[in-house]
Parts: sequence; structure tokens; C-alpha cells
Amino acid sequence: MAKEIEHVAYFKIETAGAASKLRELIRLGGAAIEGPWDGEEAITLLPDLDAGATGSMTGGGYPDGLRPIVDAYLAGRRDEAFAGYQRWLPLINYENRQCGLLACKALMKEGGVIACEAPRHPFPAMNPVTRAGLIETARRLDPLVLRWGR
Repeated sequence: MAKEIEHVAYFKIETAGAASKLRELIRLGGAAIEGPWDGEEAITLLPDLDAGATGSMTGGGYPDGLRPIVDAYLAGRRDEAFAGYQRWLPLINYENRQCGLLACKALMKEGGVIACEAPRHPFPAMNPVTRAGLIETARRLDPLVLRWGR
């Protein structure tokens, strides 16, 4: 599609085996692909970067944690990127496997950025114990989202 449709140049992969899919889509799309991206809260960020991803499209709760990882990787500092990924992985995992779409809203509410974290129908509210675990995990990293609105 990227070779045939002018404005198709970006994609985000959110599935098991994302790195293999990224490699194949980049191979098939060639120069027409401008932005192959990782997804799923960056749970597979490093393998996806290794496969050719140039960024990550996540829930957006802590870009100050993820951007340095991507920047270091793209600058050829893989060890630094790996260390950053290891540091942030507990929060990435908590968001990806426990909270899903509601993690960003919970973090923003906790940091005073938004007043209400209620999900839209049909999503149920996050379990309070799960929310507490998310916030505890995030506090260990001190992301901007927890300080932004204070």
C-alpha cells in the first residue's frame, strides 16, 4: 500500500511477533516507509527498534521515560537504550498487562493534569488495587506526569 498510495507511509505494530512483522513490512515497503513504529505501550520496544522501528506510539503517560530510550538507540548507543528500557520496563509492563488504556488517565489524574479519569462506556473503571500498583510503580521512576499539574 505504501508504494501505491501517496499518503500511506507510517504504521504501528501491536501484536505478538511485532519485530518480525516490522522487518517484513519495512522490506516490502522500502523507501516508501517513513515511520515504522512500535506499539503496545512499548512492551517490545527494543526488539522492535532492532527490527527497524523508528519510534513508539504508546498510551502517552511517560514520554520523558521512553524518548531517551529511543533517542539513545537511534544515536547508536544501544547499551544506554537497553539500560533505560530495563529501568522503565516495570512501568511499561504494568501499563501493558494490568491497566491498558486507563493507565495514562490514572497517571494524569494522580499528577493533577486532569480532574477525572473515568473511562468512557463500555470500559469499566480500573480496579483500585491495580491503580495503586500502577502509581506505586510510577513513583519509583518519578515521571513528569506525576508532577506536571502540581
